[in-house]
Amino acid sequence: MSSRHRGRSLALMCLYQIDLVGTDPERAMKFDWYDKKITREEKDYAVFLVKGVVENRKAIDTLIKKYSENWELSRISVVNRCILRLSILSLQKEPFLAAPVVINEAVELTKEFETDESAQFINGLLDAFYKKEILPKESH
Repeated sequence: MSSRHRGRSLALMCLYQIDLVGTDPERAMKFDWYDKKITREEKDYAVFLVKGVVENRKAIDTLIKKYSENWELSRISVVNRCILRLSILSLQKEPFLAAPVVINEAVELTKEFETDESAQFINGLLDAFYKKEILPKESH
């Protein structure tokens, strides 16, 4: 497993705690709840993603609502919301990552933590977001 994938997994678990339990983000980002060895690179990447989501959550959630077509944010599972949040952040803030890589990673995380049906939902939403929000900016 790549360190970027592990960092994303850590960020997902951290965001899940923040969203579901209401854990303070600074407390959650200490990762003392995680019982496996974490490299500095994995931790730094997870912290980058979590901080980015926390700081931009309102704007990201607005985008999720826009592209989720007939789904209230509250009806999207916590795991799926967190995956969407960190993936939209990556698409917006990590232009050096190819969008298909970010979307594929989101689908893989969804299959790991959710269901294949959820993976299709995640793929469709992120693809629509990318094509309408990111791709036109890249074309300029």
